[in-house]
Formats: sequence, structure tokens, C-alpha cells
Amino acid sequence: MATKLAGKSTFFLPFNKGDGHGKGNPINPVGHKTAYLWEEVLEKRSLTNIIEHFAKMVEEENKETGKKTKTLFFPRYHQLDVVRQVLSDVKSNGVGQRYLTQHSAGSGKSNSITWLGYQLIETYNAEGTANIFDSVIVVTDRRVLVKQLKDNIRAFSEVKNVVAHAYDSAELKNALENGKKLIITTIQKFP
Repeated sequence: MATKLAGKSTFFLPFNKGDGHGKGNPINPVGHKTAYLWEEVLEKRSLTNIIEHFAKMVEEENKETGKKTKTLFFPRYHQLDVVRQVLSDVKSNGVGQRYLTQHSAGSGKSNSITWLGYQLIETYNAEGTANIFDSVIVVTDRRVLVKQLKDNIRAFSEVKNVVAHAYDSAELKNALENGKKLIITTIQKFP
């Protein structure tokens, strides 16, 4: 998969389902190994959902050169799958569940967290009258990851004053009391 065709400079991302615990795609007894692309991913409702909730053109400025570049963010299969699975379970089972999602280094954890966070704050009850979550708090144990997540979540933000970064417990309390929808913090604030 590629988000931009650029001749020999085209950068391809893997878009496989994975086979067992490895790369590739599982054997499809009724067709091609890649049939999931047109049967599942590029199906009308799925593609509309990707365009609405996942695909994002982000403009970034190089601080050294001042040059602006645009990057199209598009989910890889495992990112799309994990976000959709968690959202589906939340809609079926409500709040208070626990989830463990594993991503290898460089596999797009920040994007998966960002996509999931934004979609959780937009998730409504069955009647469609109220949000299921007042706020979503993204908690990490590493300061480096907090900065990366903060930058990533802010880059994806389309509405002002939705995202807050809690540097200390007072700011965390303030963000919750002021109704911030998406809050990024470190585990150190929870002794």
C-alpha cells in the first residue's frame, strides 16, 4: 500500500492481515489471499469510515528550514483492525472493560492510539443522545512517548480546545473539570 505514488521514490507500507503470529496473509480457502482488501477494507461502508475517521492530511513545518510538507496518514490493516475491534466491544459491552493491544516498534502505536482516542470521544450511546465517555485519558509511562503522542494527537485535531496535556496532577484535575475530551499524561501522576 502507498499513500502517494512517486515513481521510484514511492514508499510502500505493509497492508497484510498477518498469518498466525507472522507476516503475510492467511490462506483463503475460497479465493485470493488478498480478497480481504475488496471484500472488507474497500467495501463501501468500510471505505467511507476510513475516509471519515482515519485518513488525514497533516501539514508539518520543518523547524530548521521552515519548509512545510503534507503527509497523508492512512491506517495499516492492524491499526484499522484494532481500533474497530475496541470500538465494537465498547458499543457492545459499555465502559469499564480492559484491553491489551500489542504493537511492535515502529508499527504505528501513536496513530492507533490517536485514531482510537478521537473515535472514543465521538462514541454515543445506543439512542444517540449522549457520549459514552466524558473524557479519554491517554496514559503512558515514558516522557518521550508522551511528547510523541501529544504532537500526534494535536496534529490530527480539527477542533480547538479538545486536547489537553497534563504536565502535573493539578493540570490533570483542571483538564477533567473543564471537560477536555482528550487528555495526555504520564503514569507518574497516579501514585
